[in-house]
Amino acid sequence: MADSADDMTWRVGDHGFQMTLSARVPDLVESQLQGWLVEWLREHELDLEDVGSWAVHPGGPRILSAVERALGLTRDHTATSRSVLGEYGNMSSATVLFILERMRAEAAPLPCVALAFGPGLVVEAVLLT
Repeated sequence: MADSADDMTWRVGDHGFQMTLSARVPDLVESQLQGWLVEWLREHELDLEDVGSWAVHPGGPRILSAVERALGLTRDHTATSRSVLGEYGNMSSATVLFILERMRAEAAPLPCVALAFGPGLVVEAVLLT
């Protein structure tokens, strides 16, 4: 996302990883995600409305709400992400795997878009069909 290199960082220190996360992250997600994702989905001949389910890495409740607003989703679309966040908290990268496992067990409709956000505030996406 534009001008966001310092809004989410991971640094390796002497005692493990040191993460910084600015208060701007939800606003950046909300303002930048839709444009990028619409173009990315078009490359796969899909529109937002074609997505059957969403596996959104829950960096926190504000991130999930920002994704919902950006993409016009409801809390029903992110219910599994919210449930995993409530039960386990943010487990970093592994969190999305817990979400995907639960969605697989529930036979969530395809295609599924899995989204996560990483250092430099980049978006990472996977299309599961």
